[in-house]
Amino acid sequence: MARFQVGELVRVAMPKGFSKRGIPGISVMYTTWPEARFEGAIGKITDINPRGPNGIPLFLVDFRGQDNRVAIPWQAQWFREEWLEPTEQRAAAEKPAAAAT
Repeated sequence: MARFQVGELVRVAMPKGFSKRGIPGISVMYTTWPEARFEGAIGKITDINPRGPNGIPLFLVDFRGQDNRVAIPWQAQWFREEWLEPTEQRAAAEKPAAAAT
């Protein structure tokens, strides 16, 4: 089951790694992918494709109307679930619920 639902705000977080010089950042395996340009951007999930290519679920994230400091190249992009993380608002809402149980 997917961690995210349509309408949720998420942040793009590509896999981390080190360059040849030892500088931390996006893993060199993903630096040339178009999704790497969205690193750190916040957007809203507008659609979910549960049977994406090779059976990997994809989430369509729309970046319009968000106050992003990242220069995003286009308005919406499909992302894998492992490349997304919840925003601070959702993480803060989950902490009190987890503490109560």
